[in-house]
Amino acid sequence: MPPRAGLIRRRRTPQSPPVRAASCLLAFATAVSTATAAAPPKADPPPTRRQIAALQIALDNAGFSPGPIDGRVGPRHRTALRLARAAGLDPQPLADPWQEWTVPPDFLDGLRPVPESWLARAKLPAMPHQTPRERFAEKFHLSEGFAAYLNRALTNATALAVGDVLQVPLLAPAKLPKIARLEIRLAEKTVSALDASGKLLAAFPCSIATKKEKRPLGVLFVKTIAPDPDYCFDPATFPEVPEAATIRSKLMIAPGSNNPVGEMWIGLDRPGFGIHGTPWPEDIGKTTSHGCFRLTNWDARRLATLVKIGTPVLVKE
Repeated sequence: MPPRAGLIRRRRTPQSPPVRAASCLLAFATAVSTATAAAPPKADPPPTRRQIAALQIALDNAGFSPGPIDGRVGPRHRTALRLARAAGLDPQPLADPWQEWTVPPDFLDGLRPVPESWLARAKLPAMPHQTPRERFAEKFHLSEGFAAYLNRALTNATALAVGDVLQVPLLAPAKLPKIARLEIRLAEKTVSALDASGKLLAAFPCSIATKKEKRPLGVLFVKTIAPDPDYCFDPATFPEVPEAATIRSKLMIAPGSNNPVGEMWIGLDRPGFGIHGTPWPEDIGKTTSHGCFRLTNWDARRLATLVKIGTPVLVKE
């Protein structure tokens, strides 16, 4: 039967097997090459909290404090690492940063709640830690949350018992050279220790005054160094505290870790100004003080070993 008009039949020419096989191989090789080129390199897994903490322990030991060791890469961590590198160090996570520690018989002695009322605080004979977890965290430079992360026994802040075996960081503070002066940088909220040539030797995160007019600029000098200080509460300087309006005279608050200036006072030659500890270590690095420079209690104690009466303190933006 003749083909219908308009319909053209094309004769197909069979492809030889070798040519067809070569084309398949070429297509396969091209696909593999394209896929290989497009695939991104496999990223390293993010560091664990323990690995981050291992670096924070190394920084703390070297004198470049990250504040409370918490296993997180936050502003205090980044600043400590940057300043350590600026000082010529190459901080690396400690290979074996943990050890066991057994709660001794006297560790839980003297704990007591701290009342909110300033009048009630003034009646206390001391201002110690409130809970076993708070005391443990301060002793080993930890945030309370990370202390509980490391040790299930600390999930409950009050459940610690004598004889409990806990995991703690290996704290081995390096002996620092003699310093010539301190430098407080308000913008980065740090207190730095320098030698006579200006070389950076150590740095600690600090809190600064909320109000700019309360931030002293220029050169000050260390006037007093007082461990375990008491604290004079002046109601006139705390107008934001409702109770202050009902208090007619200054109150003396006993020494202790929960004293408003913590466990160390480094007084400056401008009345009312100093570098001191704090009951709230996890707030360090924030703008929360009335004018002084707050450090963690352990950093304030360490800084006190580096300065002497007359050490100059340059405060700058």
